[in-house]
Amino acid sequence: MLLEVRNLSVSYGNVSAVSDVSVHVEEGSIAAVLGANGAGKTSLLNAIMGVTRAQGVVRFAGQVISGWSSARRVSAGIALVPEGRRILLSLTIEENLLMGAYQRRDREITGDLTKMYDLFPNLARRRNYLGSVLSGGEQQMLAIGRALMARPRLLLMDEPSLGLSPLFVREVFNLVRSLNSAGLAILLVEQNTRMALQAARRGYVLKLGRLALESDTEELMKSDDLTKAYLGDDVTVKHRLHA
Repeated sequence: MLLEVRNLSVSYGNVSAVSDVSVHVEEGSIAAVLGANGAGKTSLLNAIMGVTRAQGVVRFAGQVISGWSSARRVSAGIALVPEGRRILLSLTIEENLLMGAYQRRDREITGDLTKMYDLFPNLARRRNYLGSVLSGGEQQMLAIGRALMARPRLLLMDEPSLGLSPLFVREVFNLVRSLNSAGLAILLVEQNTRMALQAARRGYVLKLGRLALESDTEELMKSDDLTKAYLGDDVTVKHRLHA
């Protein structure tokens, strides 16, 4: 198992954002975390990344990393594509990409930069343009490329299709599948339930910070409880479907 999260909880003051959630991601697989706004999805990813303080156990590649800084987690092989992209608008495309490799000191950074331009030819043609001139879809591709420059084994993706045109949504999910086919494990937070479940092998549904459902995605897509979890019906505690 590449990533194991056990009984993770996140609070902001007296407000509980995530309560006793456990998820796992197998090496080379895609897992999806679903749920309505405010379900705790982003807090879960930020806790795994070490951006947000949390209680519980996070284990990566056999090591307990719960007390590690986010920088150390990046060095270990975890990278985050944050919600809203958060590229640096005052830097060029190339400078943004190089920010993803800021902890690396190896000689292969230049080669990896070339790989990013091969993967994202639109960015290659505009490498000296500022991030501020890019469309939302182009900024999302840049954010993904920046994360890939860290050479992760696990990529955390927070709402990668948010605010994008249908064309770019398809491109994002095609990219997710392509990266996974190359061996990259992905933990995907998404509100586009259909496309997320089609891409992932395993799904988790959060409701009000708690794990309401978990199963292989084929079972989740057949389950009436998936709709209930979104609509606020009586799926309030974890329910493991037949998988």
